[in-house]
Amino acid sequence: MWLGHSAITEYLGRIDGGFIRLNLLVLLLVSFLPLPTRLFASYIGKKGPERVAATIYGACLLLTLMLLLILWRYSVRERLVRPDARDEEIQLLTRRLTPGLFAYVALIVVGLWVPVVAVGGSLAIALYYIFPFKRPYIIAFPRRRQRS
Repeated sequence: MWLGHSAITEYLGRIDGGFIRLNLLVLLLVSFLPLPTRLFASYIGKKGPERVAATIYGACLLLTLMLLLILWRYSVRERLVRPDARDEEIQLLTRRLTPGLFAYVALIVVGLWVPVVAVGGSLAIALYYIFPFKRPYIIAFPRRRQRS
């Protein structure tokens, strides 16, 4: 989540009130993530509670990523993105953020039967974002504007 947030903010040329409000929601959810993580860790191996904890964990990750994607799309729609950002970079970041949504939904469903697999899948999604396999590093580490 932090890598996605960093990529978004690197592409910004300006911000507005709507961006600030959405950004605060994203940061609120990111700061909340340790709680469902701890909840799941506390209930590993306890069949009923483990499923509930895995579902809460997956739902929090899904909601955070959804808000992150909404933040990015808002930034593009409101033309908050730097004018020197290429269209290909903007589209690539949009595509890069989107697959996680579908994967988290699938993992929430899987978590109802095999919670540990769902959490392992969440780790796989995190690795997907950390290591942009065969993709330009520009998304994980966007180029900085050169100062003149």
